[in-house]
Amino acid sequence: MGKPRIEIVFRKGKPTSAFFHLREGSSGKTGRQIPIRPTFVAHYDDAGHPSGLEVPLPLVASAWMVNDALRELGGSPVDEVDLAPLRSL
Repeated sequence: MGKPRIEIVFRKGKPTSAFFHLREGSSGKTGRQIPIRPTFVAHYDDAGHPSGLEVPLPLVASAWMVNDALRELGGSPVDEVDLAPLRSL
């Protein structure tokens, strides 16, 4: 599995969260959301498979914390350089 695709979610023109898509080709619909870490939310599709990880912006969590949550959901880890732009939003 490749690195997750990162999507920035905006509300009223301001970035509020980043969404790490774990599976390409899924419907994009979330069937259920479950908090798995302080401020992290796991998203599952209607079949119960993990579809993504939502984290608040600006990102203050360490790369280790993000990668630990991604691994828990079956995703591939990301590098610190991948997270750097999320820290400045």
